Amino acid sequence: MLPRRGFVLLILLTIFWGANWPIIKTALEEIPVLTFRAVCLIGGAMVILTLSKLLGHSLRVPRHQWPALLLAGLFNITLWHILTGYGIDLTASGRAAIIAYTMPIWTVPLSFFVLGDRVTWRRALSLFLGTAGLVILIVTDPGTLSGAPTGPLLLLAAAICWACGTIAQKRVAWEAPTTVLVGWQYLICGIPIYIAAAVAVDYETVSFPTLWPLLSVLYNIFIGFVFCYYAYYEIVRLFPVGIATIGMLATPVVGLFSGALLLSEPLGWAEFSALALVVLALGIPVLTRPRHVRISTGVK
Repeated sequence: MLPRRGFVLLILLTIFWGANWPIIKTALEEIPVLTFRAVCLIGGAMVILTLSKLLGHSLRVPRHQWPALLLAGLFNITLWHILTGYGIDLTASGRAAIIAYTMPIWTVPLSFFVLGDRVTWRRALSLFLGTAGLVILIVTDPGTLSGAPTGPLLLLAAAICWACGTIAQKRVAWEAPTTVLVGWQYLICGIPIYIAAAVAVDYETVSFPTLWPLLSVLYNIFIGFVFCYYAYYEIVRLFPVGIATIGMLATPVVGLFSGALLLSEPLGWAEFSALALVVLALGIPVLTRPRHVRISTGVK
């Protein structure tokens, strides 16, 4: 029987991560991207490692698992936070959520090239529909009219990095608690971001943020970085990948409508069409699976 605790985490993760896209965009109106990511990573690392210690967990990670931990963190932390930070700064938050949550779709070609998995008709159709949704968002993005659609392309790269990190995370039978793994990934894999924030940002031109951007930082540290990453890694650990994928279907929906509600972002045919195609693409590999076929607990 699948754990009830996992489903509760899945519901909360969907709501909190979906709503975080317009919240991030609010912060980036006054805080530089690298500074925002660095503060959230450091704050998240301190909070989650402290909680781990208070819960009686050892902060030790077995030596033989460090390479896998750092590899997963490179994709899930370093590259993801840099790419999404700049991507959402150049794109409407609802569109950003849809593109970023195409992550499961990109496990199809990755599984084929990296793991040698067979590409079924369900996965091929999923890839086609997801790609169609992305094309709609990229072609109709305002940046496309004035030049290269930089924001959507950065978010697409972030989604592919997230897929790589998920495969790396899923392949290991971790011996350390999830909170410890997340805390060390924040602290170590955030080093390139800390250095870039210290060197590349001209703080003489940056004023102290106002209330809402500050609240956005606190939300990201305690909800987005501490709770949501813990919940995501726990879901990946507790559930087969297919079940975890179904649970992610609603996240871009929450992100799209949160952007409209909190930031008054316009919603048109492009957003709704792309959302429908991406959600359908995410659901097809699992929802059309024959009942007698057991959902694999391995990577996609």
